[in-house]
Amino acid sequence: MHILVMTRSTLHHGFGGFQRQCMDLCEGFVKRGHEVTVLTTAHPDGVKTVEESGYTIHFLYPSKPRRLSRAWFKQTRKLVAEIHQQNPIEVIHSNEFAGRGITSWARSNKIPISLLCHGSLRSETLSFLSSADLRPRYWHWLLLTPLFLFKRYLLWELPMRRTASSILLVTPTIKDDFSLFSKDKVKVIENGITLPEPRTKEPNSGRLHLLCTGRADRQKGFQMAIKALSKLQDIDLHLDIVGTGDYLVELEKLVKNLELKERVTFCGRVDDDELHRLYSEADIYLIPTLRYEGLPLALLEALAHGIPTISSEIGGNSDVITHKHDGLFVKPGNLDELVESIRFLATNPSERESMGSKARETSERRFDKERMINETEMVLRTITHSQ
Repeated sequence: MHILVMTRSTLHHGFGGFQRQCMDLCEGFVKRGHEVTVLTTAHPDGVKTVEESGYTIHFLYPSKPRRLSRAWFKQTRKLVAEIHQQNPIEVIHSNEFAGRGITSWARSNKIPISLLCHGSLRSETLSFLSSADLRPRYWHWLLLTPLFLFKRYLLWELPMRRTASSILLVTPTIKDDFSLFSKDKVKVIENGITLPEPRTKEPNSGRLHLLCTGRADRQKGFQMAIKALSKLQDIDLHLDIVGTGDYLVELEKLVKNLELKERVTFCGRVDDDELHRLYSEADIYLIPTLRYEGLPLALLEALAHGIPTISSEIGGNSDVITHKHDGLFVKPGNLDELVESIRFLATNPSERESMGSKARETSERRFDKERMINETEMVLRTITHSQ
């Protein structure tokens, strides 16, 4: 098949679960003998095309990196028609609403669209409200942002639901939100990752390593991990934070103000080998997010490395971890619960070891990347043959 993949961002725009999953699927499709073409928003450095592992990425202008717009939709219609004329497209895989501009074209050419959704109007609105700045000068955003999300829902999401031949969700926690215009189209395909070799970490009786990974923004809740560390002065703990983002400056200020420079390391963006080393050395993984997320790949990576995880009970996280089995849940934004959970695992090595072992079992059973690619490919084959 010739598969057209449309996405607002790739790994050239930044490293995250959204981008990693999209590129994993593209590479998987190519390895299974399919032709893949990718359309995305502007490259941060102005590049127009990039040849990846057997497929081509087109960066369309005018647009801003990671931002969908009317101008970008217009350009997709023009380029898709040219690509189709040279090499007929058989199926379109739209990462969220990147395919909105070509729904009419696809319908008239009888080309099926598979719509992949990481969240819903409800989950994104709750995510915004749970982390919104409540200071008076920001109150207008409490109205404007939900209105923008609702407008996008009406103008982008619902039309795509009508047109799409299949709707793929990364977590079952949002399945009930897709009842409208989605009858018999919805399928849950959970994210998957490349499973590392099982680690053989010796029980740690000295300094324990806490780990946070992901894009450094306020909603990720890394500040909660730092504040928790400041309240655990009686335990020898060190926190590694992997990732970059605008909020990093605020996190560095917080570490300085709490006098934690010797106990916190900001690793920035690291390569795969270094990331694997950090996971391998970690004793406890923290994901104190304040927002609803689909199914964070960082959480799956922690499970795959056999690390007991303390996570906010929110969004797709709540479908991954089983409380007190392969991890612990805390209420989003509840610092006291986070502190006590860290203390419990830090002072109970047998519980750390047991939960870590069960975390690995969970990842092997549910979150293998090849399973994700195979199930997605099967959906694309099915809707193509049904045309």
